[in-house]
Amino acid sequence: MNKIIAGICLASIASSTFLSCSKLTEEPYGIVNSNSFYKTADDALSGLIYAYAILPEVGYYSRGYYIITELPTENLTAKSDAGQANFELEQLRTTSTNSDLDNLWTYMYRGIARANAVITNVPNVPNMPDADRNQIIGEGYFLRALHNFNLVRLFGEVPLRLEPLVEAEQIPVAKSNISDIYDVIIADLKKGEELMSAAKNFEGRANRVAAQALLSKVYLHLASAKASGSVGYDFVANSDDMYNEALRYAGKVINDQQVFNFTDVLPDIWNTEVYKNAAVSEHIFDAAVDRSGEREGNYSKLPNMFLPDPGFVMTIPYNPSDPNTETINIGRGWNHFQMEAHHYNSYHASDKRKTDLIVSEVINPDGNVIQFGINDFSRPFTRKFIDPLRDADKMSTNSPVIRYSDILLVYAEAAGPTTEAYAAVNKIRNRAGLGPLTPNLSPAAFREAIVEERAFELAFEGNRLFDLRRTNSMEKVLVEKYGKSITSGAYFFPIPQREIDSNPLIQP
Repeated sequence: MNKIIAGICLASIASSTFLSCSKLTEEPYGIVNSNSFYKTADDALSGLIYAYAILPEVGYYSRGYYIITELPTENLTAKSDAGQANFELEQLRTTSTNSDLDNLWTYMYRGIARANAVITNVPNVPNMPDADRNQIIGEGYFLRALHNFNLVRLFGEVPLRLEPLVEAEQIPVAKSNISDIYDVIIADLKKGEELMSAAKNFEGRANRVAAQALLSKVYLHLASAKASGSVGYDFVANSDDMYNEALRYAGKVINDQQVFNFTDVLPDIWNTEVYKNAAVSEHIFDAAVDRSGEREGNYSKLPNMFLPDPGFVMTIPYNPSDPNTETINIGRGWNHFQMEAHHYNSYHASDKRKTDLIVSEVINPDGNVIQFGINDFSRPFTRKFIDPLRDADKMSTNSPVIRYSDILLVYAEAAGPTTEAYAAVNKIRNRAGLGPLTPNLSPAAFREAIVEERAFELAFEGNRLFDLRRTNSMEKVLVEKYGKSITSGAYFFPIPQREIDSNPLIQP
């Protein structure tokens, strides 16, 4: 078992150590008493693992993140009894009292508090090899940047918390400008790039390549938001400069490392037993879990959100493109996420990302083939989040945060219609069984085509909402093309009311 998974047990010990001296009855974001911890190199590693342990929690990448980033798009709707908070998101009429937004907000700030503890305290731990110290601190910077990038894309202006939270008096913090938040994100990732090794890290931990990949996504968000006139990004001086930086950092990922690369067979991208043991993986950074864990958050139940419950245990072919493929048992789920007809019908008929990665028929225990219609209660579903070796509801389903294919498309979009950019997107289209992208497109048309390609390639991975927001396309796509309505939360969600009530420096 790898160190990030094995370290979950250490994280629980660290949690009790961190919280035992808290001056508050509740832990709003993770109050830390550094005087009782961070004394040894083992403490430093345990503190880092504690920082990572927030990612696969139910309220973050094992469930809550997908509720908030997928339901507002044309990809998914929720089952009829999902609850008010889900439907506020799905129907884009969010309010400050939305419990799903409140929950994710809290988890992201807890993650920031834990990362701040690593960044502040590990430099002072005695008798640590410099390489180990730098790696851990660099990973702390990476994690803080990731949380802040999620926050600013979801909520816009938010409080910046850059010091360990040790006193209740530190809780009131005013909102920072979006530009200031991005300055911190970029600075943190550059520090992470400088301090971390480029060697492949333990599963679920970042390395230099992860920092470079996330930087490319940050710069692309700034570039396209400025170029499209998206709300809140007037501060970006020049979109071309940002596109060039996105291209430079994506180029580092594509050209300057050998630990991450393209996976040729689509189902293999999502087979944890394949990619967790591969020498070269498409998964640059995941929120990692393991089915041997003791509680949800150590393992994942995320697949159940996507899987239907037709009343029986389902089996499917592992790789529909391979006539000799094996059949795998995928169990049954909760039918919570239901695929929208808008998304299902938008694929080209020969696109393997539909034929191989979206399941429209299953085999029941009697050996009969059961068809799912897109308007049925049990609908076609993505097979991205499937663990064929699931242990009841305990699954080793990592949540992808950054994939190599994502960065190939970042590279293409940032470059515009160059020979290299066409080669990058056509590599992805070829794997999907499609012909090359239309040649000789204008820069604007090419970039629009890349965003559409991302909609297919990265479906259900939490990217679509941000792609629509940064390209100023929420109304154009969701309202004009797909007939949805938007009442609130188009480009930024409202800050949770609980934060407003407890933080007097925040103005609604």
